[in-house]
Amino acid sequence: MGFEAVHPGTVAVWRVQSLVGVAVVSLGLGAVFAPLLAGGPLARPALLAGVVALLVLAALGWWLPAVWYRRLRYCLDERGLSVERGLLWRHRITVPRVRVQHSDVSQGPLQRAFGVATLRLYTAGSRFTVTTLPGLEHDTALALRERLLREGDGDAV
Repeated sequence: MGFEAVHPGTVAVWRVQSLVGVAVVSLGLGAVFAPLLAGGPLARPALLAGVVALLVLAALGWWLPAVWYRRLRYCLDERGLSVERGLLWRHRITVPRVRVQHSDVSQGPLQRAFGVATLRLYTAGSRFTVTTLPGLEHDTALALRERLLREGDGDAV
């Protein structure tokens, strides 16, 4: 079995999260700096610089989720689950079935709205004890979890 992409709704979830973050930052910065610059000689240049910075952050918040999505893949085989991710530094994380202690499938309100979930695998005996795979369709995440746990029966020491 080859690597598979996560659900495309993940891009929308990440975009909404980043744009909400930009909105919160802009409101916070506006509330702090508006009284300080009101009517001063630096008010107009500071406002222009702030607007440009927020537009750049919003553009990155719109563009980066699509790039992250293209770099996030997973593969389930007889040994376990492998996850590939990363933009500049690419990672391939493999979680052997025999190392999985327990797992969670979670969905926040935004994820629920777009039909995606996050699978978390908790492992034993390594420095990275939690591996997350965001962006799975909820039913797919449940099926992956069940397959990992079911087919792992009897393999543990």
